[in-house]
Amino acid sequence: MASLFQEDGAIRIIEGPEQSDGPSADGGFRVEPNVIANKFKKFVREYAYNTAGAGGINVGTLKYREQLQQNCSRGEYYLVVNLNDLNTHEDGEVLAHALQDRPTEMVPLCERVLKELYKELVAGDEVEDLAVEKLPFIQLVLTCDVDLEGSFGTMKPMMIRDLTSSEVEKLVVVQGIVISVKKAKHKARKVVMKCSNCENMKEITVPDGYSAAHIPSGCDGRPALLEKCPPNPWVIQDELCEFVDDQTLKLQELPEHVPVGEMPRSFDLHVHNHLVDKCVPGTRLTTIGAFCATERAAGSSMAGGRGKGTETVKYSYIKVIGLDVAQGGKAALDISPEEEERFAQLAKDPEIREKIYQSIAPSICASKKDVIDEVKKALACLLFGGSRKYLPDGTRMRGDINILLMGDPGTAKSQFLKFAEKAAPIAVYTSGKGSSAAGLTAAIVRDRDGFSLEGGAMVLADGGIVCIDEFDKMDVKDRVAIHEAMEQQTISIAKAGITTMLNTRCSVVAAANPRFGTYDDLTNTADQMDFETTILSRFDMVFLVKDVRDPDRDYNLCKHMVSLHAGEAVETREGPLSVQELRKYLSYCRNRCDPRITPDAAEMLKNHYVSIRQAMKQEKATIPITVRQLEAIIRMSESLAKMEMRDDVGVGHVEEALRLFTVSTLDSANKDRATVGLETLSEEEKEELQKAEEQIRRLVPRGGRKNKFQLESMLVQTAGIEERMARRAIHIMLMRNELQERANSTLQRDA
Repeated sequence: MASLFQEDGAIRIIEGPEQSDGPSADGGFRVEPNVIANKFKKFVREYAYNTAGAGGINVGTLKYREQLQQNCSRGEYYLVVNLNDLNTHEDGEVLAHALQDRPTEMVPLCERVLKELYKELVAGDEVEDLAVEKLPFIQLVLTCDVDLEGSFGTMKPMMIRDLTSSEVEKLVVVQGIVISVKKAKHKARKVVMKCSNCENMKEITVPDGYSAAHIPSGCDGRPALLEKCPPNPWVIQDELCEFVDDQTLKLQELPEHVPVGEMPRSFDLHVHNHLVDKCVPGTRLTTIGAFCATERAAGSSMAGGRGKGTETVKYSYIKVIGLDVAQGGKAALDISPEEEERFAQLAKDPEIREKIYQSIAPSICASKKDVIDEVKKALACLLFGGSRKYLPDGTRMRGDINILLMGDPGTAKSQFLKFAEKAAPIAVYTSGKGSSAAGLTAAIVRDRDGFSLEGGAMVLADGGIVCIDEFDKMDVKDRVAIHEAMEQQTISIAKAGITTMLNTRCSVVAAANPRFGTYDDLTNTADQMDFETTILSRFDMVFLVKDVRDPDRDYNLCKHMVSLHAGEAVETREGPLSVQELRKYLSYCRNRCDPRITPDAAEMLKNHYVSIRQAMKQEKATIPITVRQLEAIIRMSESLAKMEMRDDVGVGHVEEALRLFTVSTLDSANKDRATVGLETLSEEEKEELQKAEEQIRRLVPRGGRKNKFQLESMLVQTAGIEERMARRAIHIMLMRNELQERANSTLQRDA
């Protein structure tokens, strides 16, 4: 075979063996390495952006040639090549095919070509005489345009569980989340040895990945006339060796890719040189690499000892050739320009907030009597989030909103959490009993090389949300562990010689039951909340979701549930925006909008906050109203503005945020719900309550005493008052100090 190449105006003929044009052993067409080397050289020199300029002339820069020159002039010896460019270029196509089939062989070949190009394009005359080996090593980094839906780009990412034996020694593209990062080590790329007998020097080049250097047993330095050197005479000269950075990462499947009931699988990635220290635990990334199967140290189990051979079950890992680190929502979603245009139009719709509220958990039925509608609005605020602020002194103020849903069983709390997990671009769902402090924050794991750090649920959800169900069943010690993560949004660790700080910039949605399982109207809220005030003050909104017993509501709810099960209520299962659209709109708004509060809105907020503090001081509230709650209202106002893609938070946004705050946290903070809750009673119920109070005044004279239970039964039997109303009337009179509790469950009326 003879190939013709025109390079620098000269025609060169490359001779190759005749049989190379035929099929190779693996059924494909093998192209000679020197042919590929020349094609790659030509590709780097000639590839230009195809941007049409005036008069239809392609005005473009030589993309890779300039990149190589710029990187080398900065002292960064690497070149990033896009696989899509290789596929579109006539010379690159052959190389792209060869890279996909034989990456272990092709990458060193391309790196040798890069050295030659460095000599020609960058270095100039001073290195003209130097051999290629003496030139600096230039790393080839690959990248490709990958789309999660697989609708664009040449290489669709593979699942970690699809890496089977057929992919060994092939180029693979894998997506995942980094769960542990080992510390960087230094591996010898070039080993220089000296013979201890005749001082002959020898160099050995070590390939990338987990591979050992094969040291020859004999010295070939002496001519045949002189005496031979003894066997194994080599001594390694450390100061003359060339080293390269080397690191191992552990990549786990993305939570959304793990099939139900399966354990997430993980893989080791081997990165070197310029790709080292690119990520931390919790980073989502797309990696391109060669899928290798090898022994940990090649040759370690072959030499010495009878009966030792090579291991047949190999250790598999991915030798990384390119990393694309994506942090936050960008990792999960790609938004096309058409969608961006549609979202910009959508944000101008005056009804956009209502549409978003209706799209939040549309299958959950709400009524006027409960707070489900308010919970939907709060959840929308949480998903959009406020604005994170960085102060000049380095302090960071969080922009994420935390919500606690507290209430009776069967009020769709867990359903809200499940929906939030589906709608958020990044989400982790855990249950209180099944998670420990280390599982939520970070764990120190011991391995062969000492201790390493593995991120927990809150670190993995950095930039997203964490849903914690059964929050009240968590151990108190474990609950304390997330204090710092919720307010400062970091996790500090000082264990086993590791002192570090990890980011946990995530929102928390928690669901819990009251202390006795269900909510009791007549006992004050403080006795039923099984939480310390320290954790309650970290939640921006605390909702009491009660199971209201009301015939109309029950009828509507029942009708809704039956139609859902029968599969009739299609429009109720899908809101105005589908879950996928909502996710993309969320991602779009969060990345492009950062609202700030206006002076008018700030003035209004100040006045309201002062009056709320004044009222709460008199009532001695369960949930402390502190500056954190003021920040909560600001964050809610910002998220409401973000839904409409506004840069300014107006008075209307603050009013809505204050209303949400009033129906959630203030409502829960009221110590005496029964006295304040009178507004929720109907006219007939109010009349019956007054009637019950009159009866109590008749039955108990001023200064007189009566047994509490006897009084209740007398009201029910003689006056025909409902038992619930009788108890409520007694409770209200106790609150007004009209009745006093005395020993043996007796009540005494004021004299």
